Amino acid sequence: MEVFSLLFEGIAQAAEPTTLLATLFGVIIGLLIGALPGLGPSAGVAIMLPVAISLGGVPALACLAGIYYGSMFGGAVTSILLGIPGDPPSVMTVMDGYPMAKNGEAGRALGMSVFASFIGGLIGLIGLVTLSVPIASAALAFGPTEMTALMIFALSLVSVLGGRNAIKGFVALALGFWVGMIGLDPIAGPIRFTWGSMDLFDGVDFSVVAVGLFGLTAMFLSLNETATSGLQKFKFSSLFPRIKDAVSSRFDLLQGSITGFFVGVLPGIGATAATMMAYATSKRMSKTPEKYGTGHIQGIAAPEAANNSASYASMIPLFTLGIPGSATTAVMMAGLLMLGLQPGPLLFINNGDFIWAVFGSFWIGNLMLVFLTLLLTPFLASILFIATAILYPIVFAIIAFGVFAIDYSMSGLMIALAAGVIGLVLLKLDYPPVPLVLGLILGPMLERNIRRTMIQSQGDLMVFIERPIALALFILTILVIAWPIIRNMMGKKSNALLEVSNSG
Repeated sequence: MEVFSLLFEGIAQAAEPTTLLATLFGVIIGLLIGALPGLGPSAGVAIMLPVAISLGGVPALACLAGIYYGSMFGGAVTSILLGIPGDPPSVMTVMDGYPMAKNGEAGRALGMSVFASFIGGLIGLIGLVTLSVPIASAALAFGPTEMTALMIFALSLVSVLGGRNAIKGFVALALGFWVGMIGLDPIAGPIRFTWGSMDLFDGVDFSVVAVGLFGLTAMFLSLNETATSGLQKFKFSSLFPRIKDAVSSRFDLLQGSITGFFVGVLPGIGATAATMMAYATSKRMSKTPEKYGTGHIQGIAAPEAANNSASYASMIPLFTLGIPGSATTAVMMAGLLMLGLQPGPLLFINNGDFIWAVFGSFWIGNLMLVFLTLLLTPFLASILFIATAILYPIVFAIIAFGVFAIDYSMSGLMIALAAGVIGLVLLKLDYPPVPLVLGLILGPMLERNIRRTMIQSQGDLMVFIERPIALALFILTILVIAWPIIRNMMGKKSNALLEVSNSG
């Protein structure tokens, strides 16, 4: 109970006017950055770092953190309204959010994203406050071998995310692996598949591919549709969220929050993998998995809860061990160092008041985001009903700006256009795009961890079953892959028994 008394003291300190204004500024900037395709939280925090540090002390870190989780909220906006992921973790929100928006339920989808983000953030904050030290210590047990097993487990979810045809899903996964290998070899250093282009030495940025694969593809698909010159008809009630959706999605909210927290705390994994796992788990546990991808409210609840829960979880290794768990927390660590503070266990001893005031600002910022986004939801939802002839040129300009701002290179725009064309071809041939994204994100991680494991074990493959955590994850992987086969066999057997009994 001592941690909660410290937290209440921290919230009281964070309620000071200077810190409140810094938090509000951070969350508003974060919402705007999250809604811009391609930028994402790491770019937003990096861009605003000098401004935030000038505030000094607790307000500086409250502002940086506000940008971080604010952009996590904002990423869902363009995912739902336009089918364009605002940041990588929002990819799974596109799957059901965009179909709901096209069906005239944009307000309902946005409302669920707000509520799921709040619940995920709340559970993530509770975990951050109560479990920081023990969970961070447990996370250190995950070496390259355990990370390899975790990546393989995540990739086994292609059997769920791969659509109707599992073979096509794995083909798309292989394509994602290949795209992820472009650039410098992460271990030995040779150049791979760059075709002499220096712009590809650092690899293909996931954000650029996601914007093209989802956003531009959706725009290309609509080119053969007749553009309307006026506003489309819609019901005013469609612009508002529904409370009953939160009640019906309670288990998905809880599952997504817990999944996001425990995956997000692992350094190097990130919120994107957490949202994919949460979505796949929600679909697998659902009694109506066929509804996912068609505009199912639970398909928004699980990944959005995981998204925000993971963002708070990734701060645990930063504050307790001095290990940044993601690119965004690495920038936040730079902010701490610029303030003259050394992240790690001694931070809680030497600067306890500072840390608890920062944690208190997280709680206040989470509430600020709920009220801000709920107020803006009707306005944002109404944007969808602007004629495509007016809306799409504006959207394309925003995409071009967001992609160009990543590295100020025209090559990013070319890659986004190529990804849009490839996405169009994949959809026409009935190949799912999500496994491609999964391969692009997890493929490079898997490669690095396999090679590090082989270097440490001197090529001994037995290391993968000698370590208990890795063995447990491999067993889970086998169960995930085998369960659909077993279920089909049981279904055929029960049908055969019914036929025999009917004939008798």
